[in-house]
Amino acid sequence: MFALLLAGCGGDSADDVQRPVEKENTEICINTNVTKMQTRATTIDNDEALRSYDLRIDAFYNNTNTAYLSDTRLHYSSVWKFWDGTSQLHYYWPIEGSKYGSGSDYTSLDFVGYCPFVAPYIYTTTYDFSTGVSFSCNLSNYMTNSSQASMPEYLIAILKGQTYADQVEHSGVPLEFKHPFALIKFVIAAGSGTHVQVNSISISGLNTNATCTYNGSTISWDSHSGSTAMSQTGLNLKYGTSSTATDYFMVIPKNYGSMTLTVNGTWDDWSAVTKNISTDISINWEPGYIYTYNLTVTKYALTVKTDKYTEQW
Repeated sequence: MFALLLAGCGGDSADDVQRPVEKENTEICINTNVTKMQTRATTIDNDEALRSYDLRIDAFYNNTNTAYLSDTRLHYSSVWKFWDGTSQLHYYWPIEGSKYGSGSDYTSLDFVGYCPFVAPYIYTTTYDFSTGVSFSCNLSNYMTNSSQASMPEYLIAILKGQTYADQVEHSGVPLEFKHPFALIKFVIAAGSGTHVQVNSISISGLNTNATCTYNGSTISWDSHSGSTAMSQTGLNLKYGTSSTATDYFMVIPKNYGSMTLTVNGTWDDWSAVTKNISTDISINWEPGYIYTYNLTVTKYALTVKTDKYTEQW
């Protein structure tokens, strides 16, 4: 686990302080982390990687859909700070005991976080206090290993009912980001021998569009649509060499049931014969999990083992 401390605050100056309410020494600071983080080719795996992205932080009056902070940008420049693109900004907690609307207390705030601030495959984000944060995605341009190589992972976070006292206790609002997608990986197993090279792997009919909702405890996906093949090419996987596994590939979680997995291989003991071998596999990808498929590729069949193949991301 990497603890990522994002202190969205700093020294005040007369020309950069933004004060929704006047309250001295109660600047909002963000202290975040991402649990179960591991090194992945397309994911945010440590604090140094996180600093490459700007984060979006929203805040709402507790249990309302009324924004207190909206589309605020958290940027790293020697330290984490709220940012308008050129200079540092500062935001402050509501005055203790102040009221909102018909008299409800708005001293406490509900925080929502997104990382990065903008992702090319995310096209809508919404928040409702009763259901949580939602986003819709379109991965139609990111279904190959080459297109995912530079694709940023998308993280989300919710923390409700926070007060200035909570911030003091945790040295910042303790906002924890979650992994809403799933990862898959393929490994060529020892049973394949040393005479076959895996050139490509594909699964047809995967959804490219869906909507994700996170209510602070559960991540769910619905409204799946679009259909295309996941295609990983140029792999050159061969047992007994330094290249035996693919990079991790990000997918939309879903229970697909039975799907067809196709491997293209070349056998050097068959005078470099190249052909496709397919088999059906059961797919039930859940949010925040990694699935490793161990492939035994022979001249006549493809066997996929999935026992003990999941780990929490």
